[in-house]
Amino acid sequence: MTTAHRTTRAAGCRECAGRDAEILEVVSGSRLDNNLIADNRAREIGDGAHTHAVLNTDIHIVRAFTPENAS
Repeated sequence: MTTAHRTTRAAGCRECAGRDAEILEVVSGSRLDNNLIADNRAREIGDGAHTHAVLNTDIHIVRAFTPENAS
């Protein structure tokens, strides 16, 4: 059994360019260094991973869906 991808969309994100993005990980907003942690983790993941800020102060590490990785 497969589960649906958790997705998000950030209208102003240049990397996603209006496409949905898969949420790979979430860094809690309760950490004061969540931006630094999320940026470092996105670099470690690579392959187009980047961050989106969320209104509740969490940071999503995401990768935009492309024809190659959408299923």
